[in-house]
Amino acid sequence: MSTLSPEEIAEIRDHFEFFDRDESGQIDQDEFIQLLKILAPNADRQNAIRGFETIDDDNNEKIDFEEFLSWWQTNWTVF
Repeated sequence: MSTLSPEEIAEIRDHFEFFDRDESGQIDQDEFIQLLKILAPNADRQNAIRGFETIDDDNNEKIDFEEFLSWWQTNWTVF
């Protein structure tokens, strides 16, 4: 995985903040499901939940920016 520039990280943070609808600084499961409806319209709810659980490394039922950044960099760098 390549190192991201500060500009790339800022762009990813913008995506994170867009999907963090309640501005909590974390993405909850419902927000993640909404995110996947946009990025992967064919993904069903169960796949979204499994994906959420995989990304939530610390199992606190929230995705923080570091978890999101790692996932985004691995899966969505084409955007």
